[in-house]
Amino acid sequence: MRAEADGADEFARTRLDSLRRFAYLICGSAAEADDLAQVAVVEVWRRWEAVQVDPEAYARRVIVTRNVSRWRRWRREIPSDVADRNGDDPARGRVTDPVLWEALHALRKPERTVVVLHVLYRYTFDEIAAMSGEPRGTVSSRYTRALRALRESLTALADSESDPGWLVRLAL
Repeated sequence: MRAEADGADEFARTRLDSLRRFAYLICGSAAEADDLAQVAVVEVWRRWEAVQVDPEAYARRVIVTRNVSRWRRWRREIPSDVADRNGDDPARGRVTDPVLWEALHALRKPERTVVVLHVLYRYTFDEIAAMSGEPRGTVSSRYTRALRALRESLTALADSESDPGWLVRLAL
């Protein structure tokens, strides 16, 4: 029993920062990301025996499903202000183009979630659908809407010509 707790503790110590970055990219708020990452670590710890084969995947799934639950409850939430985005930002170094960063944050949470999961973390639409509890078609249409919005936003925000390779810079 103690060996199992040690494994869960080790996972929490070594992966919490990575889970925070992942959660931040999903939700766009450092405070929410901390909450989501901590909840995920607790859930992994509680279910360690069942999830020890791939605890990272389980933790990410917890983060995504909890985030989906939040934005379903708070559909009318006012987007976080610029001060929140410029504060403690563990993921900012991952997306280096400030125009792209602003365009990504201009997306609604469901669309941003799909883009982060599909582009940055290379999840398939089927995997994202399973994590979020949404139909695959909903995930696909959100991704299509997000790409359209990103292109429009990047075109509007860019001072000079629009860079067609912007999507490549999203990679970690």
